[in-house]
Amino acid sequence: MKKILPYTFIILFPYFILFLIYSLFQPSLMERFFGNSFYRGLLFLCMFGLLAFVSAVALLVSGLARKKDALDLARVNVVIKLVQIPAYLLIFAVGLLCMITIFTFGISLILMILDGASILFSGLVGICAVKRGHAEGILSPGEWILHSILQFVFCADIVSAVIVYRKGKRKTANRNSLTFPS
Repeated sequence: MKKILPYTFIILFPYFILFLIYSLFQPSLMERFFGNSFYRGLLFLCMFGLLAFVSAVALLVSGLARKKDALDLARVNVVIKLVQIPAYLLIFAVGLLCMITIFTFGISLILMILDGASILFSGLVGICAVKRGHAEGILSPGEWILHSILQFVFCADIVSAVIVYRKGKRKTANRNSLTFPS
């Protein structure tokens, strides 16, 4: 629990977007959490996003300062990206529905921007994992550059995160299985 706590805002950001959208259609939720004010909900979303961004940057800095292990960071990166898949799918579906009419087209653009912000936050954690993987000899310089870029590409980021984790796990297993003759 303590390991995942710093990542909470990053993980929950896309779900907060969905919660705000859902509360628009549920007056009791809108009243209870946002005082019947969409603008207050937007303010809370911005504050939540700012906390997620600060968390991502703080984790990036601490990871680059070698305070975290590459395999642990890669594992957390995979968890973050996999947990966010349902939120991305639902936001995408809502965005598609909003493109039906010209009156709701702007909502689709806003959802795209918010999705981009969410990918940025999880991508910063991914960059940290990839950089630590390179520093610990798990990834070559070419792989480091490739996986760094892929951390910010929708769908490819998940595949990249899994590959980096598997390489780290394999490298760690190889290090642990080495026996030295006496």
